[in-house]
Amino acid sequence: MRLPPVRFAFFRRPVRSCVLPQPERFVKLPVNLDLNLLKTLHVLLQEHSVTRAAGRLALSQPAVSGMLARLRQYFGDEILVRTPQGMVPTERAAALAEPLARIFGEIDALLQPAAFEPSELDAVFKAGIADDAFSAVAIPFIRRMQMLAPKVKTAFFTLRREQMEEKLARGELDAAVAAHVAAPERLRHKVLYRERFVCAMRCGHPVLNEMWDTDAFCRQSFVLGSFYGGSFAGAADETLAQTGLRREVAVSVQSFAQIPEILRQSDLLAVVPSHLVRGQGGLAVRELPFAVREYSELLLWHERSHADPVQKWLRAQLAEAAAEGADGQEAV
Repeated sequence: MRLPPVRFAFFRRPVRSCVLPQPERFVKLPVNLDLNLLKTLHVLLQEHSVTRAAGRLALSQPAVSGMLARLRQYFGDEILVRTPQGMVPTERAAALAEPLARIFGEIDALLQPAAFEPSELDAVFKAGIADDAFSAVAIPFIRRMQMLAPKVKTAFFTLRREQMEEKLARGELDAAVAAHVAAPERLRHKVLYRERFVCAMRCGHPVLNEMWDTDAFCRQSFVLGSFYGGSFAGAADETLAQTGLRREVAVSVQSFAQIPEILRQSDLLAVVPSHLVRGQGGLAVRELPFAVREYSELLLWHERSHADPVQKWLRAQLAEAAAEGADGQEAV
């Protein structure tokens, strides 16, 4: 049977235009986040001040304010906010601080000569060092610099824990040497040596004629070195307290370097790091009659200078000097 012809008709169906939903607010971002803006952000996060950042960058304050406005627009974040204590970074900005320090540290290293001759090195090395470690680290370092890099100038600074990280981040210090209990957690570090405590007194002190035990120790009066200042208790007191004993601390000083002369001029005793009194004339040294925990002396530096070849070499020399100064202690 023959089927009738089938006819097809094709029609164009109207197409509705598709309109994408528009965000309620557009943020116009800069096309590029250039290196100058990143450098400004890096310095702002170190200084927490537009005025101080402008001084470091050799720019006008309005110029830095304008760059901060661009950074705020780019990141969609305030970057720095004003508080009663001054300008502080937001959480977003604070998270950028360490990566920026690493980036600009690597850029600085990139711009350094591939190799240098230490004997021709002309630089200033700024080191913060606690005075309980000065004779063990700084003195050997000075000798090494005179032999290996006589043109290097070294400036030593007294350490304050609350300023250590900030000064390293801003380049006011290149490195620091401090006990691990005083070291900020976010800094890079290397263990220089293990330190132990001893008991020191003047030569001819009456206790030298007594049986040396914990009772004799506790009958004496002491001078104590307090890193934070004002404390009258230290590691020895913690150990004594565990057995119900105590000693009398009559004098507290923040500078450990003052202790040897105080001992020479009085009948006070002191529990001190062994390096502090090594080679000191007029002093007698005895082992403690009870065990007190040792501690690590650390070399500390910031991420910003980690990759710098000159800084790496200078830190290596400081570590070698500490190993030399440790002289029988457990150097690492």
